[in-house]
This record gives sequence, structure tokens and C-alpha cells, in this order.
Amino acid sequence: MTTKLGTKLRNMRKIRDLTAEELSKLSGVSRSYILLIETGKRKEVSNKVLDKLAKALRVDANYFKIDDASLPTEVLPDMPPEIMDMIISADSMPYLKLTQKAKESGISPETLNKVIDILIDGLKK
Repeated sequence: MTTKLGTKLRNMRKIRDLTAEELSKLSGVSRSYILLIETGKRKEVSNKVLDKLAKALRVDANYFKIDDASLPTEVLPDMPPEIMDMIISADSMPYLKLTQKAKESGISPETLNKVIDILIDGLKK
């Protein structure tokens, strides 16, 4: 029987389109240990291992550490993959905060898009 942690790990690995072997190489955690976690045969996992797996999967480690943490894909299954990938990527937080700030300031998506286009054009010159 798989555990919640095991299910989360397997789902995230599949979202990232990685085999257990590929995740092992990226994280430094053995393939057999990854499979033990995924199948629920290893229930107690150190924070160090969870941090390595989270970094390799480009997700905040709290996703694995907090039982009721969920992914956008679990809440919004029809989300486009490229948007979902951005949301669950740990290094996207500054961009998400800017988007939130723009929304809270009443800036429409169209206006924000125009401002970004102007900035991009300015950087190309």
C-alpha cells in the first residue's frame, strides 16, 4: 500500500516525466530507495532526502513534508502543462508575486502583457 508521501513522489516524478533512475541521478537518492518510498515500504524519510528529491523535482520540499499540501494539478486538473510547471517550480515565486501584485493593483492582463512587451523590446535594443 502506498503512502501519501509515496503517491506525491510518484505523481511529481511522472509530472516531470522522469523515470526512477533519472530522478536518482538528479537527486543523489538511490533508485531502490525512491521506489521504496513510492510503494509505501519506506514510511519514515529524512528531511535531507526529501530536500534532495524536492530540489531535483523543482518543487518546494514542504509539498512532501506537509500531508495536506496539494499541487495545482490535483486542484485544477485541466491546467495547461506549461502553466502548471511554472507554478510548481520553486524558482518561479518572484514571478508569481509580481503577477499577484499586478492583479491586486488592478492592472489588467492585457495591460501587463503590453508592459512586458515594451520591456522586452527595450532590452533587445
